[in-house]
Amino acid sequence: MGGRKRRRKVVKRVPKRVPKVFNCPSCDSRSVTVELDDKRGVAFIHCGTCGLQAEIEVPKVFEVVHAFNRFVDLYYEGKIGGLVKH
Repeated sequence: MGGRKRRRKVVKRVPKRVPKVFNCPSCDSRSVTVELDDKRGVAFIHCGTCGLQAEIEVPKVFEVVHAFNRFVDLYYEGKIGGLVKH
């Protein structure tokens, strides 16, 4: 008469992951990689499309995302060079 009691569907939440490749502020292609050297406290940023690259100092607690954001800030401030011609 009342029917069956239905089991509630379990909603699985997918955790967000830190990206490994970022958008280039110069050519706007998704080809910027960031490598951290924790021993020296330096981040190497390189765009595979336009050749834009930089080496910036970062604290040891920084992750890849933080280093990329600092790189973008420096780029828009004009402290990092523009397009590199091949």
